[in-house]
Amino acid sequence: MRPPPVTARCRRDEGAGTVLVLTAAALIALTALVVSGLAVAMSVRHRASVAADAAALAAAARVSGGAAACLSARSLAEKNGASLTRCDVEGSIVDVTVAMAPPTWAAWLGPARLNARAGPSDI
Repeated sequence: MRPPPVTARCRRDEGAGTVLVLTAAALIALTALVVSGLAVAMSVRHRASVAADAAALAAAARVSGGAAACLSARSLAEKNGASLTRCDVEGSIVDVTVAMAPPTWAAWLGPARLNARAGPSDI
């Protein structure tokens, strides 16, 4: 049995480069999606952290007003694009939790939830 001519062997590989290029392009696109998702998650987490800290400080500044402390925290959290999910006032210490949703295209990441605590210094 003789091997097939060279031209017949080359024809079996026609289109293999296209498949390799499409696979590489899909891998690059998937990597870009994952990296951009992680970047958005970090950004949302940092923004939620700022909103939680600001809300806790705003509440601590009005802690003598009772319920006004949590209203102040809610207002400041909403101005920072977050929602206040918990506000506890114990004496002069305020604990808050805020949640911030990522952009709609990254909704699969879920909301970032962060806690913050503020009150007088123990010094």
